[in-house]
Amino acid sequence: MKRNTLIKYLIPLLIVIIAFIFNRLLGYILFFAFVLYILFMERSAFYIILTNRYYKKGDLQKALRWLKKAYETSNKKPGTAILYGYLLLKTGNVNESEKVFLDMLNSNIDQDSKMKAKSNYALVLWKKGQLEEAVRMLEEVFADYKNTTIYGSLGYLLILTGDLNRALEFNREAYDYNDSDPVILDNLGYTYYKVGNKKRAEEIYEKLMGLNPSFPEAYYNYSCIKKDMGELKKALEFANKAKNYRLSYLSNLTEEELDSHLKELEHLISMNP
Repeated sequence: MKRNTLIKYLIPLLIVIIAFIFNRLLGYILFFAFVLYILFMERSAFYIILTNRYYKKGDLQKALRWLKKAYETSNKKPGTAILYGYLLLKTGNVNESEKVFLDMLNSNIDQDSKMKAKSNYALVLWKKGQLEEAVRMLEEVFADYKNTTIYGSLGYLLILTGDLNRALEFNREAYDYNDSDPVILDNLGYTYYKVGNKKRAEEIYEKLMGLNPSFPEAYYNYSCIKKDMGELKKALEFANKAKNYRLSYLSNLTEEELDSHLKELEHLISMNP
């Protein structure tokens, strides 16, 4: 048991128990005070609960406000700091996100947390226009620390570099590592599409659609494939599904591109009923 836990909770609880032995009224008073003390000391956990609640509702700004409170009251615990930095980035607060991750990387945290912070900081670099540096940083992380999230992030950034052969090789490896992760499937399917293998791309996206992905890019990309294959009504169906999901700052897809795609499909369908 950690010494901090002993000091924070067990010693106060022992005092409450002793108080009950000698004076029941005093025991109740101290017990009530002890409960309030726990609620105060662990308030960051309550803030995390509220963060999750608003995040699931899609209210990212309220989620971010509560997560900031959790970050500040938890003494910047690595797990909370990573969530806070990521949500800052996802909502477009790049400079604030960068500060959170740099603080982590310059502090004495465990290796697992450092790798997670570094992989997220790579995304900050990407959004600051430093794509090649972001890829190099993720490759450094990947050399010693492999998981589904890293495969997804690096696979996506490799596509953005334009080196599609390299991206395809990596995203195939990612698929072998985890063939049921929506981001990995989207990366691989989109890479096949970009290299001209639409049949294989369609197979990957059919599998992805069975997972009901919760991000719009999956539906938009599949819509583009269906459009190129001449299945315009199916393309429109998936484009409309993409509109049901919120685009984040971490997406390369814009509302304007999606709306333009929808209008083009509607026009083509009207010309070929």
